[in-house]
Amino acid sequence: MISNMNAARVEFQAKIDSIKQYMQFRKVTKDLEIRVVKWFDYLWTEEKTCDEKLVLKNLPDKLKAEIAINVHLETLRKVRIFQDCEAGLLVELVLKLQPQVFSPGDYICKKGDIGREMYIIKEGKLAVVADDGVTQFVVLSDGAYFGEISILGIKGSKAGNRRTANIRSVGYSDLFALSKDDLMEALIEYPDAKYALEDKGRAILMKDNLIDESLINVTDAKDLENKVNQIEASYDVMSLKFRKLTAQYESSQRKLKQRLSNMSNQVRTLRTDNE
Repeated sequence: MISNMNAARVEFQAKIDSIKQYMQFRKVTKDLEIRVVKWFDYLWTEEKTCDEKLVLKNLPDKLKAEIAINVHLETLRKVRIFQDCEAGLLVELVLKLQPQVFSPGDYICKKGDIGREMYIIKEGKLAVVADDGVTQFVVLSDGAYFGEISILGIKGSKAGNRRTANIRSVGYSDLFALSKDDLMEALIEYPDAKYALEDKGRAILMKDNLIDESLINVTDAKDLENKVNQIEASYDVMSLKFRKLTAQYESSQRKLKQRLSNMSNQVRTLRTDNE
């Protein structure tokens, strides 16, 4: 056991040394070099040196899925908009969770950024800070989550799909991320759940006075206009295809008639010669 631990430490140290050499060769700033080395120290001390994907890569997909569900399902159930979702959808979402790690001082998001994913804190602390980067409003810890509303694209939201806060990692933080694209892909098979999630998100925004009714009407009008434009574009494309097919059909008919006419002439010629 001790021998294996020593071998692992030697291998890990070799990785650090090679990265140090690379940074020195590329003349990386001393501050960045220190941050990188601290990152590797964190990996070693917290026993996070194993790559989860690498460890599981030889398992059959079914077993991978079962492990993911066993490890992460309860974490996802804590998110309020997902609490009443059917088990099948939760399983789909669990399999789409992506682990991400942030270093001390890293910003997970800044106010005004476009929200493309939601986050769940697996381990660590995140601070919600003012624009000055100093004032802290609140500290989020294990099990907390944020960004779930922005990826739903709620009509009438005053913030739209923009982040409403600056969130920064206090120390090293392990997070799970669920992207908007992955959520929407999973919801294709669960249309009722999509409407239910949107209703929940809208209720949360209304409770916090973050819904603008006038924006809903504008959004609906824009959606209708976009749909009309899409229909018109589709109609134009179909019309063009139909005209091309008609032209091809007429051309093939003319060629066929010409071939039949030529064959008829050849037959008459043969009959004349035989007579």
